[in-house]
Amino acid sequence: MGNTPHRAEGEQHPRQKARRVHMNSGPQLNERLEAFWPIVGQQGLLRFDQAQRFLGRLSPEPGKMKQPGTLSAERTRKLLRPWIDEGVLLYKAYYVRQKGVFWLTAKGYRYAKLNLRYYEPSPSTLPHLCAVNEVRLLIEARCPKNTWRSEREIRAMQNVKDSTPPHVPDAELISANGHSVIGIECELTVKSEKRLEEIVFDLAGNKRYSTIWYFAPEPVYRAVKKAVNKLPAEHRKRFAFYSLNGDPYTHESRESTQESGT
Repeated sequence: MGNTPHRAEGEQHPRQKARRVHMNSGPQLNERLEAFWPIVGQQGLLRFDQAQRFLGRLSPEPGKMKQPGTLSAERTRKLLRPWIDEGVLLYKAYYVRQKGVFWLTAKGYRYAKLNLRYYEPSPSTLPHLCAVNEVRLLIEARCPKNTWRSEREIRAMQNVKDSTPPHVPDAELISANGHSVIGIECELTVKSEKRLEEIVFDLAGNKRYSTIWYFAPEPVYRAVKKAVNKLPAEHRKRFAFYSLNGDPYTHESRESTQESGT
């Protein structure tokens, strides 16, 4: 035993440094994430590659990205995976060999500060929602000063007492000065002639929209244009048509297509 001093249980050796305890060991917010959560909630979901592009646009150091405007897959996983563990974000790949999608949890909507209901996507909704996301990416690149308002936000703002509420477009684009609002429609499949006429007549009668932009593949464009042609001339001119890539359909190209028999 000798004269060696004994330390009480739990007492550190004089030469042993005290271990630093971190009070906050979870993921932490930054301006990019605070801007990203609302986009996810507004759109309902984002496909992985779409999340890469939105995050790339929100990057505080865009010059350091390997691909301009797109956050790398590795960085995207590193940035978002902790928030899945935190219960803010969900991710699921619905189909084999296809990219999965992100969406917000109920907790995530609180982080996004959105007064929207929790939404869980289903496989049948993925093509349309992802197509609308592509249109948003396209329009925001071309009109960065304008404000995008999603269908979910439009519906949340409505106070419809009528038994037949007006048709709600996929989004609205509000000009920077707030003086004009454009209705945005993204259509992937051909609806029945009667249904298309109901939609375009409803949109034409909505005085809120100065213009209606339709994004659609060419077969759908032809069907929608046929319905629009039944409107009075002053309403027909309010409709503009674009491919899913944002290329305008022109009257001349439509006529040449019809003449070729295709």
